[in-house]
Amino acid sequence: MLILDRKGLQIEDLRHFVQAAEHGSLTAAATAAGVAQSAFSRQLSRLEATLGGRLLHRTGRGVVLTELGRHVLPRAHALLADASALVEEAGGNWQRPTGVVNVGLLPSMSRPMTGRLYARVSEAFPDIQLRVVEAYSGQIEVMLAEGHIDVGTFNRYRPLQRENQDAVLSSPLCLIAAPGGPHSGKASVRFSALAGLPLVMPMRPNSLRALFEEVAGRRRLSMHVALEVSSATAMKDAVMSCGLHATLPAHAVQDELARGLLECMPITHPAIRQTTFIDVTRRRPASSAVREVARLLSGLVRQLGA
Repeated sequence: MLILDRKGLQIEDLRHFVQAAEHGSLTAAATAAGVAQSAFSRQLSRLEATLGGRLLHRTGRGVVLTELGRHVLPRAHALLADASALVEEAGGNWQRPTGVVNVGLLPSMSRPMTGRLYARVSEAFPDIQLRVVEAYSGQIEVMLAEGHIDVGTFNRYRPLQRENQDAVLSSPLCLIAAPGGPHSGKASVRFSALAGLPLVMPMRPNSLRALFEEVAGRRRLSMHVALEVSSATAMKDAVMSCGLHATLPAHAVQDELARGLLECMPITHPAIRQTTFIDVTRRRPASSAVREVARLLSGLVRQLGA
């Protein structure tokens, strides 16, 4: 068994702790690990003794993380990833990337990007397994910083320079509406025109919404946010079904535009551009699998602007 330090911290104990946290049940985690629950529990107890505190609180319905457990969990993820990368590289597997890669995708591009990324990765690197999480930019940046995901996409709406991160896509923000609305057929729409429309927008905190409210405030415009949602799918449904209006880049509604279900008009005066970045977590060294997934994802996102 691989021991991580002289105090006896063992990789298998960490793996079982992570499994218990993910399953929320010692019985389910032990079954997934393929070991008896008694042995599973002993390894967790050994880890808790090594770290000097309880990691999991046992309840009648399963287990929940203690304060120490919440602190240790991201570090455990990082150590397990480092151990996996070490085995991969020591075994010469850098020529054949393998392992689980956690990817964070923005709601505006999760469809069709999830399917496209899976198809591309499966064809080129069949030993890589993807786990995809959909979240807004702020959430993705937090998950990257804490090491909960390996690769993530996020947006910026203000001009700035970013070190070590290349913009992969820059798109104008558009007014999204159902056909036949008050601005139907227009080549573009002034920002001030949004003040008279019922809008569906992301729930706070959200960087795009914050920018829109800032711009509206400077122009003394009152925006009517009729509905708040947490996904681009719900946003598009509200526009098509309820006569609301949204602000999204054209690539987020390309399927609906092709089918004539929605219309898309760039917003001007001021124009607002959405710039998309892709980054990898800094909590641990990027494995060859993570690097390859980031490369393929960058290429697919760039194609959205073609």
